[in-house]
Amino acid sequence: MLKWCSYCVKFLGETPPYENLAITHGLCPACRQNLGTLTEQDLEASRKLEAMLDRLMTAILSGDHKTAKHTIKKALAHNLRPIDILMGLVAPLLYRIGEDWRKGYITVAEEHRFTSCCQQIFEHLGKDVTLSTLSDTAKADRAEVLIINAPDNRHTLAIRILAAWFAVKGIPARVIDPIPPIDDFIAQIGESRLHLILISMALAEQCPAVVGLVERIMALPGTHHPRILVGGYAIKMNLVPPIPGADLVSDINSLELSLGIEHLGLSSGTTA
Repeated sequence: MLKWCSYCVKFLGETPPYENLAITHGLCPACRQNLGTLTEQDLEASRKLEAMLDRLMTAILSGDHKTAKHTIKKALAHNLRPIDILMGLVAPLLYRIGEDWRKGYITVAEEHRFTSCCQQIFEHLGKDVTLSTLSDTAKADRAEVLIINAPDNRHTLAIRILAAWFAVKGIPARVIDPIPPIDDFIAQIGESRLHLILISMALAEQCPAVVGLVERIMALPGTHHPRILVGGYAIKMNLVPPIPGADLVSDINSLELSLGIEHLGLSSGTTA
């Protein structure tokens, strides 16, 4: 389920069951602290944003980019954060549409139409809102975090959204897709001082390749090895066993918890 703050309508993360994309409610730390001063107008504003979220979800699922773009424009005007739209609607819907396609519930054409709509939303938000850190070459060269797809995972939008989430947190993150030949890639890792590598695994069938990649990284000489986290649909749905040398993260909340908010300067109160 998708958890949003009842008052400011900030995305708070996902909660099991992950396959259920219904919107549920809670309170973010700021609204919990200010609960005594929140007014009926605050609640009314949140109801309008919730209605916008419903319309946006319907538009995305139908591949209706025109309606989605119009709804996003209205939502942004009411101070809904672009990163919340990406993390709280677009990314979970990407997992849903991928699962529907794998089960044969939708056609290839429908999957392409949906994915195209999500891609356009991402590019629209990147154009109209400051997410410039995604394309800032100088910062990418100093990236603390490297985000890659598992071998044979060809969909890049989810990891680009994750890079945007890191950017909002003020943490340089770089996406590499596709990764170069494995020997070249391992050599690059060995020459870097990367702090963290995130791997997105869509299918359980990709697990052996990820295990091999993690083994190669952990076997690099020297005492410094980047921390490795593995997420994605296969992890979210508990389809793979533990991977030696890597931590598995099922959602954005477990990612924050695994990283440690103080350790990387993450803050649930960051705005963008």
